[in-house]
Amino acid sequence: MQNFSEASDFPLYSAADLTRCRHSLLGKKKSHNGGSVVEKQHALAVAAENSGVHFIDWFSDIVVESRSPKLSFRSKGRPLTGQEIANPPIETEQENYEILNNLPPRLAALPSFWTSYQLEMVRRELIDPADLATPITSGKVTGRACLQKAIKRTKTNLLDKCTRTILRQLGGLPEVRGYVTVFVDCRLSRAWWRGHISHQVATDMKLSVDDVWSHLRLTDATWDQLQQFTVKRLTVIGDRSVRSSLIARLMESGIDKGSPKKRRQRIQAFLSRVGARSAYQALGSLTPKQNLEIFREMDV
Repeated sequence: MQNFSEASDFPLYSAADLTRCRHSLLGKKKSHNGGSVVEKQHALAVAAENSGVHFIDWFSDIVVESRSPKLSFRSKGRPLTGQEIANPPIETEQENYEILNNLPPRLAALPSFWTSYQLEMVRRELIDPADLATPITSGKVTGRACLQKAIKRTKTNLLDKCTRTILRQLGGLPEVRGYVTVFVDCRLSRAWWRGHISHQVATDMKLSVDDVWSHLRLTDATWDQLQQFTVKRLTVIGDRSVRSSLIARLMESGIDKGSPKKRRQRIQAFLSRVGARSAYQALGSLTPKQNLEIFREMDV
């Protein structure tokens, strides 16, 4: 097991001020035409510098609202790589969850917490700011290479793309994506939530944590569909009893077989049937075992 430093607190930045900071770069709410080219070039140039101090200084006018509870950080000798930030393997997700296993879910649900936490990691030299720009879909393209390329251009498309990548990794873009951003766009946050839910399912359904976690990582199809339905369409899945039994049923059904497209279609169809059932039966009042028996009656 990785040796972690002693637990310590760190500043939690004002959510309202962080929102204003994002707006200065993104422009109007839900708009794809963001802030000025000069603003973006300056922000990306700051991120591209080797020292994280200048990157944190860029946030210096943001108000510190409170202090975090005492949380652990990974060893100073073990910083995250750009690829671990953009596409963390399961080992990194598990390590990240182990470090933050005492994180209250009420904090983990806040985009501003993940911004504050990652800024603290930058300060401790555990994250290189340039790595926040590492493309999610890249193979070996570095964040610094993307930033340097974007800074040299006067057209806004690449500048906007790099800016949004950094803001997504720093905590997400609730202005654009709503609160699903915490579960999907911010990769460190997504890793923590997958661990949190995997442990709940394993406890409730007497399953292996590793097996649950692996199923929730299936090319993101399983996780993305669950979060989209939980946050935006079918809030009953947010109930632990329903969610644990639903994930157990998906695992039983062999959801790991077949292509990501077929998996996504199967999950969507299954969740729609769960929604129809929840319209006339209070699934949240039932035990996980009772819900599992109901879900076994449904084809996945």
